[in-house]
Amino acid sequence: MAKPIGDLITILRNVTGRIDSSDPLFTDAIMTQYLSDFTNLLATQEVRLFKNYTWWEFAINEFSPEPYPVDLQVLGYSTIQPAAYVDGFVLFWYQSPAEFFSIWPETQTYQPSRPTYVLYYNNELIFRNPPNTNYEVKIQAYNVEVLANDELNQDYVFRYLCYGAALDIFSDYGEMDKWREIKPVFDRYRGLVYARTNQQYQNQRTAPDF
Repeated sequence: MAKPIGDLITILRNVTGRIDSSDPLFTDAIMTQYLSDFTNLLATQEVRLFKNYTWWEFAINEFSPEPYPVDLQVLGYSTIQPAAYVDGFVLFWYQSPAEFFSIWPETQTYQPSRPTYVLYYNNELIFRNPPNTNYEVKIQAYNVEVLANDELNQDYVFRYLCYGAALDIFSDYGEMDKWREIKPVFDRYRGLVYARTNQQYQNQRTAPDF
């Protein structure tokens, strides 16, 4: 269920004491920006919501750029990570150039075929072997949570986001006593978000070894 942004701004104002919307330092637009910054830049890295995991799917072929560029901001993802597949086959994932190039030296020429390994480094993907025809790539990704159309889609995280944004306001204005006062409340709401996400993982059945 979506949560109106106006409700989040009201809570943020109450928590921080910035209740005057006519104050040029704390207009609704500025308060929304604090919420957006915490949601997109901090919360995305701190709490990995089960619901936000998705797949980045794209095609590569012999004409694809090498290395293949990755622009997470344009894609709307905060990260990409394994699991990864090419035409349904596992794509072995590396993020260490030293380890990857110890297997696939840069000085060698490789016969194009279905890629089986990939290096993700410096916002680029290097496939080995390079593709010789069209292949469908599928890589796990994490969606950036956005405040869109004056709503928050994940309504159960709204107090966590409000108190997180409040911490940023107190920190920016050097109000560390108030920061310390609400930090335990923030920790409580963050813990509830963690608990919900962890429960989703526990609901997954373990695959048998045979």
